Amino acid sequence: MMMLDDIGDDTVQNIHSKEEQYERYVRSTDYLSGSLLADAWCAAFVWKKTKEFAYPITHEVLCNIEQNPYSIPGWMREEIIRLRQQYKFFHWHLAFPGIFRTPINGEAPENKQTGWCGGFDVILSNPPWDRIKIQEEEWFATVRPDIANAPNAAQRRKMIAELIGDNPEKRDPLLYAAFKDDQRQASGESHLVRNSRRYPLCGRGDINIYAIFAELMHTCIKPTGRVGCIVQSGIATDDTTKFFFQDVTETQTLVSLYSFENEEFLFPAVHHATKFCLLTLSGRAKCQKAADFVFFARKTSDLEDESRHFSLSVSDVALLNPNTHTCPIFRSKHDMLLTKKIYERVPVLIKEGSPEINPWYIKFSRMFDMANDSHLFLTHEQLKSEGWELEGNVFCKDGKVCLPLYEGKMISHFDHRFGTYEGQTQAQANQGKLPELTEEQHVNSSTLPLPQYWVHEAHFKDFLRQGRKALLVFRDTARSTDIRTAIFCVTPIVACGHKLPIILLNPEYNREITYFAGCVSSFVFDYVTRQKVGGASLGLFILKQLPVLPLELYTSKCQWDDKNLIGDWIFLRALELTYTAWDLEPFAKDCGYDGPPFCWNEERRFLLRCELDAAYFHLYGVARDDVDYIMETFRVWKEKEEKQCGEYRTKRVILEIYDEMQQAIETGEPYQTRLDPPPADPAVAHPPGAEVRP
Repeated sequence: MMMLDDIGDDTVQNIHSKEEQYERYVRSTDYLSGSLLADAWCAAFVWKKTKEFAYPITHEVLCNIEQNPYSIPGWMREEIIRLRQQYKFFHWHLAFPGIFRTPINGEAPENKQTGWCGGFDVILSNPPWDRIKIQEEEWFATVRPDIANAPNAAQRRKMIAELIGDNPEKRDPLLYAAFKDDQRQASGESHLVRNSRRYPLCGRGDINIYAIFAELMHTCIKPTGRVGCIVQSGIATDDTTKFFFQDVTETQTLVSLYSFENEEFLFPAVHHATKFCLLTLSGRAKCQKAADFVFFARKTSDLEDESRHFSLSVSDVALLNPNTHTCPIFRSKHDMLLTKKIYERVPVLIKEGSPEINPWYIKFSRMFDMANDSHLFLTHEQLKSEGWELEGNVFCKDGKVCLPLYEGKMISHFDHRFGTYEGQTQAQANQGKLPELTEEQHVNSSTLPLPQYWVHEAHFKDFLRQGRKALLVFRDTARSTDIRTAIFCVTPIVACGHKLPIILLNPEYNREITYFAGCVSSFVFDYVTRQKVGGASLGLFILKQLPVLPLELYTSKCQWDDKNLIGDWIFLRALELTYTAWDLEPFAKDCGYDGPPFCWNEERRFLLRCELDAAYFHLYGVARDDVDYIMETFRVWKEKEEKQCGEYRTKRVILEIYDEMQQAIETGEPYQTRLDPPPADPAVAHPPGAEVRP
């Protein structure tokens, strides 16, 4: 092939000569034998392991092909060719023999992963952004919309099975066969990508094609080459691509990553919330001391704003994301520097490794998958028809109970009665929203939200009910552009969908739950969370790497009130905010409070939360100017208050209280709360017996 490369492109005769030589090459014995061997290797991963064939492709078969391409039976050769055509196998070293070559005379391969020498000088690419997985809803959307729009996964799978059932009106065996064929092909592709060791960094998890293209391109360039590609921003932030991002940062081959939101519809056919990036990589012989980053750009001219650019070293990434070494997402250099200061002061929630550092002794749980467990969910109509009685939001019958299934949109900060399915309109359902309980409904401490489904107590995990009086949950669905991102809440013992994960503290911890809830509900914690959430999910891998004040801190004296421990000061405010309904009475008693729920008073709740936020700004060591800056980053919250109050009230009051606390720290005179009566005073609780327990 070197002779082919030596022929120029400057004359028609040379071009014809090149074409003739290439034709001779692809018809040559060496090429055909090499192609059969490479096709057989790929076919081994997608080969059907059934009685249809005498035996599968094994290592011995591959060795035989390498020694003698004619050693395999004809039926096997035909099947290899069929699979090549179906899966479109492509072999870089055969397609570009002048670019890639095998090492000779003991030469070390330049690319240890592929065993090749050589590579491209430059690769420019915009690979597909599709998952290697058949989605039932998407597959049936055009051919059988009724199946695609089934109310839940269990019903959809039942309808798919009916395609080969006995009912002639529902039978469609050809459609079923086409669906299973596509499923089988996706399964084969996934198996090859995951288990061939061709994509060790990105061939894992829920694989997206853009990720394996990024890994492929990085291995297909010369040690001095460059890659420029357009991929989704998850290449740097997602858990499934963390090994790739860790590799390009540690090998110092990441040149730049400029992330865009599609709000300006640079890609007209792509959803506006999609985040994509311009990713530039270098070969391993061209080390980059620090990569250049920009996030949240909307048009290419945004890259001209120097304040948006920031650099991260390997040690910076290890500080900010010590478990995954994925990339945090900052809007500016200021955000990066401020977040680094916080991480230098406050440890992450869980630092993985040996040994694991988990000062809160945290465990996580997901109860019920909204799709896979949908056969366990019971509706209001089903339970009523079977003689169950609704008491509060729990169904009871013969000493048994069915507990409400809570979803993320039913809770908010210090409010387990935020959203209800009662009175939901079709327009709200189409938007995935719920009616919010009014202030008047919140004032009634017996008013509880109604869920869409209930779950029988027999399906609960035992450990959730042994000694626990409440759950600490959070919304998995979270975006850095929402009014708030990190939303945690204390709930009674209920069923929880998978988008409402559970944080399990030591069962003996009672007050400690309020400490944790107060911390993760603060603006400062939310601000840092926004630097980590690149998509629409607060995944556990993100949560573990967020800075959470350690448990032992709460046994220290308050800097602004040395008559109280930090834990006691936090507890009183968090308890009044949390315990507003009778269904949390067991939790309140475990915390040492044996009174009725606290009255829902919007003004008191506003001041309680401002005091907590000001306190946590101090505890996180955030300077006043940075408090001002952080509050300004919550733009949607600011706009909402300016419309309702004529000012950014939350920011003003937090700063005022922050200043009063700072003065108390400097003078030694205790901070005086604005609340009268003080937090969690029995005078602001409902009168005993005034409300009927559900």
